[in-house]
Amino acid sequence: MKAVPSTVTGWQSRLWCRFFLLAVFATMYVRDVARKEFYEALGLDARAYDKYVIDKTNETSARVFPVVLDVKNPRFYEGLERLVQNNAALAAADQSQAPALLKGLRKLPHWWANGLEMARLFLMAPIPSDRYQPAVR
Repeated sequence: MKAVPSTVTGWQSRLWCRFFLLAVFATMYVRDVARKEFYEALGLDARAYDKYVIDKTNETSARVFPVVLDVKNPRFYEGLERLVQNNAALAAADQSQAPALLKGLRKLPHWWANGLEMARLFLMAPIPSDRYQPAVR
């Protein structure tokens, strides 16, 4: 991207960068928290580890992308936690012995809630990369 700067300039690239980061962070967080036993076996807390990885990925992305997500905003992780809860409800609906149609109807509100939550997270004000401050450790 540094070799072809036009790929990360303009309003469309800012939207794509936000979409890409959100898709990666949300997928990783939801998946890892749902399978936290692996991290526990390694002596790690899945949530704490993912927050560290998300912070470092955001920091690295700020070197190339024009904007990054505001992962220091508590609303960001509150939103990810709502995605985790919705996905747990989706998994529970899948595990039920109900007919497929009823399972689908039970899942519908959680799919809808996940879509709204992803939209909320996407619409959070991003941080311009030139103003991004890495976390102090």
